[in-house]
Amino acid sequence: MFAFSAGAGVGWEGVDLVPERTRNQILSQLAVVDPDVFGRLMQQLEPHPLQRGVLLGSPRAHLDFIYFIDSGIVSLVAETRGGSSVDVALVGREGVAGIADALGRRQLPYRLVVQLPGLAYRAPRDLIREHILSCSTLHALLMDYSQSVMHQLAQSALCNRFHTSEQRLARWLLLTAERADTKRFELTHELVAQMVGAPRSAVSESASALRERGIIDYRRGVLTIRSTSRLHKVACECFDAVSAVNGNGASALSRRPSAVGV
Repeated sequence: MFAFSAGAGVGWEGVDLVPERTRNQILSQLAVVDPDVFGRLMQQLEPHPLQRGVLLGSPRAHLDFIYFIDSGIVSLVAETRGGSSVDVALVGREGVAGIADALGRRQLPYRLVVQLPGLAYRAPRDLIREHILSCSTLHALLMDYSQSVMHQLAQSALCNRFHTSEQRLARWLLLTAERADTKRFELTHELVAQMVGAPRSAVSESASALRERGIIDYRRGVLTIRSTSRLHKVACECFDAVSAVNGNGASALSRRPSAVGV
């Protein structure tokens, strides 16, 4: 589990809730470009713990809240009528969970599920829409982010069709590590199989192969990326394609410590 340092303004389980220290990239950019709007918005946002497995949004339903992710990971999960599911996009501190509802009134076509625990700042959907209508900067930032989500969705379709289970697993691990700012996290084979869109047996075989080559370590439900550069070589080009849209990349990820707050 993630451990957070305590300090002034300590809230849920020791998480530092000082608004000015938010790590959400959209809010951080808003603070630079339009600090007055940022200040008003932060007064109306409330810190909200993200607990593993919690459902934030369901298909064919509207969200009550929009979530600016500060830490942790939320997955966009598509599913069939028979119950099979696959991760089609990830939301971390670079973005917003519920972007479709923030920009329009369309119902969600997927589930929003907390994959890794953390913290979000949330506000009622209609309140965020009011800010979007009155602030062109916030509107532009969210429109740009919505384009990156669309890119993820398209890249996921390509990846699931043409790339191997091992390549998809490597891509997913790198994207998760990049957005969570850690190379070590709690996972189960069932969760990874769902996220990668492959049978559990295929995921187990791929994970075992990566562990035998010293690229990852997996024990007692905790997975650690031991070599980002080698994992990057295994991953398909989809990691670079998705990461580049958000201005991230393997070079930045490789500079991070092997374990952060776990």
